[in-house]
Amino acid sequence: MIADYIANLPANIIKGIINFFYIWYVKGSESFWDKEIYFIKKVESDIGVLINLRLLFQPIFGDDSYMGRVIGPIFRMGRVFIGFIIVLVSIIIAIIIYLIWIITPPVTFLMVASNLLYLF
Repeated sequence: MIADYIANLPANIIKGIINFFYIWYVKGSESFWDKEIYFIKKVESDIGVLINLRLLFQPIFGDDSYMGRVIGPIFRMGRVFIGFIIVLVSIIIAIIIYLIWIITPPVTFLMVASNLLYLF
């Protein structure tokens, strides 16, 4: 029993390392981008960038007067511009967080290895 455990130990260690990297990079990336895309869609729907672009030249709040037709596109363009900036910043932050996620295991390994080499 113990002999089988010791004989299979190197294979189990390698299998565990491969499984860790699969879960970290494949499953973790998939989960991260699923949540991030949902978040960006939610932010966009709350701000209404696409709907304001679609209704850009429609009077705002159904106001068909001259002022409603003049103010509507200006107001909608402001919302589109601010919403675009917010969505763009959200995407940039997501990419930065993802890059940190990707480089964490190699950096950790290098730090541990350098500290171990320092001890010896």
